[in-house]
Amino acid sequence: MPPLTGSSLSTATSSRSSTELRRLRLALLVLASLLGPVACGGDNLLLPSSGQPAHVEVVSGNGQTGTVGQPLGAPLVVLVTDPENRPVAGVEVAFIAPQGAELTPNDTVLTGSDGRATVRYTLATVSGEQIIEARAKPVVPSASLTTTFSQTAEPEVATQLVMAGGDGQTAEVQTALEDSLAVKAVDRFGNGVAGIEVAWEANGGVVSPTSVVTGADGRAATEWTLGDRPGSYGTDASAADLEGSPVAFTATGIAPPSPQIVVVTQPSANASAGVPFTRQPVLQLQDAVGAPLARADVAVTVQIASGGGSLGGGTTAGSNAAGVVTFTNLSIQGKPGDRTLIFAASDFTSAVSTDIDVGPGPPLPSASSASVPATGTAGTQTTITVRLEDAFGTPVEGVAGDIAISVAGANPVAGLEAVDRGDGSYSAAYTPIHTGTDQVDVRVGGTPLGGSPFGSVVAAGPADPVTTTAAATKSFRGFFWIVDVTVTTRDAFGNLLGRGGEVVQVNDGTARQVRDNGDGTYVASYATFVPQPVAVTLNGVPIAGSPFSP
Repeated sequence: MPPLTGSSLSTATSSRSSTELRRLRLALLVLASLLGPVACGGDNLLLPSSGQPAHVEVVSGNGQTGTVGQPLGAPLVVLVTDPENRPVAGVEVAFIAPQGAELTPNDTVLTGSDGRATVRYTLATVSGEQIIEARAKPVVPSASLTTTFSQTAEPEVATQLVMAGGDGQTAEVQTALEDSLAVKAVDRFGNGVAGIEVAWEANGGVVSPTSVVTGADGRAATEWTLGDRPGSYGTDASAADLEGSPVAFTATGIAPPSPQIVVVTQPSANASAGVPFTRQPVLQLQDAVGAPLARADVAVTVQIASGGGSLGGGTTAGSNAAGVVTFTNLSIQGKPGDRTLIFAASDFTSAVSTDIDVGPGPPLPSASSASVPATGTAGTQTTITVRLEDAFGTPVEGVAGDIAISVAGANPVAGLEAVDRGDGSYSAAYTPIHTGTDQVDVRVGGTPLGGSPFGSVVAAGPADPVTTTAAATKSFRGFFWIVDVTVTTRDAFGNLLGRGGEVVQVNDGTARQVRDNGDGTYVASYATFVPQPVAVTLNGVPIAGSPFSP
């Protein structure tokens, strides 16, 4: 190998340097490829190149203060630079402002040769901080080129006073309302305006403080303590020269809780009209927080709260030393239906009972009635009807066992059974067989009904040839015999008929004329030379024993 000259040595050194530089660049490229997923999340390995937008920053116009709806004094300026911090021209920058704000000449502008984008900003009409975002359009999709401006918008002068809370509250008298009364001084856009003096004037009760200057949010508030009477109260909030002033507030004062009456034993859930409850009500006096109140001689009165009617028994009872009130003989008088009772005492909150289902009371003999036929017929059933009502005119059902019916006189009967026919009506029956007068006695619970005993006249039944009798006699007079025949009509039970109108015939071979006496007897009298047996028929039927020998 020939020795290296100075020229060849220099060339070799340069070649080696170029080779090492290429190797270094390759190593850096490999390193960038390895670090890229870490820095970019693995989505994109591209980075902005020289001359491409890599940064955006605020140059001027940040942190200004102005009046809502008015343009700011200085424009908003941003600078877009490449990775070597050199200005980049022609980059599209979008300015995103709050609703109601204005950007001129447009909300999207291009950077100039100096890399700057400039807009003029008119504040939105809502006071407070307003954020404007500037976004430069990147060449590399994964790059984010964003910066923000923060501006302060102050309200215009106050034009109106409006209600901001606390109206329509309810509280006990002589206590402060839970929520303060509040108004707000606002400009024409509704923004709160500070520094406005508000005067408060109560038309009942007391407000404190009586003068308040609105804060940064435009609000002014005061506390309102109501007066000592229950009812409606009013307060006005005023601010000079503002529309809507004065603002009127109302509140309602209620009486503080009273001690109360509590029903600890409810009256019977079911009761009969006019009959004392099987379970009488017991009450307890309690203080306003529900603790037993040991106070004697508090007079508690009870009335019907719903359902109508009236109360029987003692309707006022006094408390004992433990504050317990006991009623002993209360009853409800009236028609059936649901009732509630109300218990009241001076300076105490009343109590109302649970529902009481009131049914008919016991039958009242003097209000009840019975019906017995004035006449009857032997062999024909006689029906007795009974209608029972309580003291309030309500029909009473289901008490047939309380009714006792007996018959004395011609046809005595004891213990007739009464049958419940519903709606307070009952019936019983018997069949008389003897003529005469029956006395029907009707009692309820041992007490006779009005008009008892009831008389019923029993007449004979239809004439019966079996029990009807006849007698034939003869006597000789001169040249011939006189035959007398008497027929006595009876019903099937042997009762004398006692009335005429039957067809009675007498025939001894010749039909003889018969006279109706109208009292149930019939006679025939005739002369004959030779007496013959006499045949007697009743309504065409031979009577028992016919024919008869005179």
